[in-house]
Amino acid sequence: CMICRKEELFILFLKAKNPVCSPDGSSAQPHQVVAVVGDAVTLPCSLEDRTLFDDSPTVEWTRPDLKRKAALVYRDNSEVFEMKHQRFEFRTSLFHSEVKDGNVSLRISNVQLSDAGMFYCDFHKKTKQEYNKTNPYTSFDPKITGIWFGSHYVVMECEARNWRPKPQMKILDEQGRTLTGEKTQTEDPKGGFTVKQKVTLQRSADRIVCRVELPRFNHSRTTQILISGTPLLQAELEFKNTTQNDSKAVSKFPHCSL
Repeated sequence: CMICRKEELFILFLKAKNPVCSPDGSSAQPHQVVAVVGDAVTLPCSLEDRTLFDDSPTVEWTRPDLKRKAALVYRDNSEVFEMKHQRFEFRTSLFHSEVKDGNVSLRISNVQLSDAGMFYCDFHKKTKQEYNKTNPYTSFDPKITGIWFGSHYVVMECEARNWRPKPQMKILDEQGRTLTGEKTQTEDPKGGFTVKQKVTLQRSADRIVCRVELPRFNHSRTTQILISGTPLLQAELEFKNTTQNDSKAVSKFPHCSL
């Protein structure tokens, strides 16, 4: 780079690993920024797709000659001053009110001759594993209830409440065959899902199994219900949960009379 005497122009070279981050991971070529000693200069860097980053992205402005320090580190909505090299104390900052919109450009005030060189703009993008840590799944035992009991068939409903993310529900007969029926799902304002499914069975059916799964996390919860041949008026449900394999939850219906 060209270094000149005070009051003359010189060039600051900016190289950003992701000067403009796009969904396909591509980035622009390094910028060349002209500055005047003693003035302020802005080195541009932006997050094009904000959905790829946390609400408060971690941004690091570094130079090869700063070793373990940086020109600026921004984390958790504030600067990490102990990470700033003394050469840049009180001279570097972000446009804090614009970070949420993806503008992470670096402002350098009172430019010095020693500032000439290569700057790197680096920011932390969420990975699938990191997303899972910050947004863990939640699950609760599914519940099977009797909706209607006829002379020859019964209507049963399985309900899974407040799951996150959206789960998959299957109802199986005693032979492991998937039963089809009316499905509904709702999402609350906090992102929790409630899923319900109704199925119609012959009264001669031995049992049904309701399995709710989060395949992405290899996680499931299962409830099994035994069906007797007499009217179902009361139930005593015994649960045993599982996180990766089917549980042995069994619902027992005592023999009752009308």
